[in-house]
Amino acid sequence: MSRRQILRATVVGPLMVACLVTACQPEPKRGGVQVVEPGTAPATTAASAAPSQPPAPLTGVPAGTPAVTTRPALAVPLRVTPSTTPTGLDAADVVYAEFAESDSLHLTAVFHSREAAKVGPVTEIRPVDIRSVAVLRPFVGYAGGPTGFLAQFKDSKLGGVTPDDDDKAFSGDHTSTAALWRAAPKAAPPPTPVLDYATTPGDALAGRDLAPARQLTVSVPGGPPMVWRYDAAKRVWTTRVGKATVAATSVVVLTTEYRTIDVRKPSFRSLPSAKVFGQGAAVAVSGPSGAKGTWRKPGQDLVCNVVDADGGLMHPQPGNAWVVYVSSTAKVTLG
Repeated sequence: MSRRQILRATVVGPLMVACLVTACQPEPKRGGVQVVEPGTAPATTAASAAPSQPPAPLTGVPAGTPAVTTRPALAVPLRVTPSTTPTGLDAADVVYAEFAESDSLHLTAVFHSREAAKVGPVTEIRPVDIRSVAVLRPFVGYAGGPTGFLAQFKDSKLGGVTPDDDDKAFSGDHTSTAALWRAAPKAAPPPTPVLDYATTPGDALAGRDLAPARQLTVSVPGGPPMVWRYDAAKRVWTTRVGKATVAATSVVVLTTEYRTIDVRKPSFRSLPSAKVFGQGAAVAVSGPSGAKGTWRKPGQDLVCNVVDADGGLMHPQPGNAWVVYVSSTAKVTLG
């Protein structure tokens, strides 16, 4: 079922796990980008994939083989500091980014349409991972975590594997998509689409207040800014994450509440945590355009809607996406 069929189903049927809005809500108007509270893919991906294949659900780009559209998604949390060189992000379909402690980023990389021979550094599971990707029902490769976070993961009913469970799926603090797919249940379903992609290259990102954009800057108090720049030749947005340069077809910034979580087991520490559920301001870029709007995610098993200023769903170009959670104290600017 396509993303638009899912949208239509929410108007005439009861609420389903994969639906975007409750049955009592009107269908959002077409007009701009739709995201899940959120990848990185070069523009050559669409050209290299076989155009005769159906679109991969998380990118809208023709799948390389029929088997791609039926396999489950994978999710891997990564911890990235300014001195880290992360691997595998260029193959992820969707990446969620949370600003973590000590100028680090906690990333949730979701893989489905492409392979990654090396992914890492793999880190502990955190609430943002579970709440962002539960709607996709991925198989998760992670490095344990605090007792309370592990309890939340168990309650989510998501499947996963750690080095303690299967050391063959990991090499140090790295893994691979091949190893995780071998460990995943064979009957697991594919993910539901999370973006309502533009159907033609001329489709606009938003139906109102669309503006030319060449730079997206996220300035966070007490830390270095995250600056995305548009590469017109490759038609992607690029930024530095740790010591690596990453690219995305679309970037969506969601303003939300951050709170401090005190972890006591196995050792005491305080961690910042983005509130994934709720609603707030949003800024999206895709192609050479940007737009401001709002986002809404009512619960863990629902996709996050991003709509433009006129209430229409935003429509990014097919490809990979990054979704960045920022606090209300952050400054998000388009240039």
